[in-house]
Amino acid sequence: MRIFPILSAALIPLLLSGCVASKIITAPFRAVGTVVETAVDATTQTQSEKEEDLGRKVLGDRKEQRKLCLDEAQNKQERRNCKDAYDGDD
Repeated sequence: MRIFPILSAALIPLLLSGCVASKIITAPFRAVGTVVETAVDATTQTQSEKEEDLGRKVLGDRKEQRKLCLDEAQNKQERRNCKDAYDGDD
């Protein structure tokens, strides 16, 4: 009775066609490769992504400078000057 499950488990790869057996055998390795590839892609950054991040940082700094300028303005003319200085390029 005990020999039947062991024998059937041993014969299954022999009974399957070569294509199916190779897919069953290589599936775990492909899954690991995909996970590794995704992890490497998530940790690397392309040049365009670096440029986008730099652009966001510069824009954020510029908005912060504009806000500080408006907060420090004493009158309408100074506020207008701040708006003209920081809104012209955006």
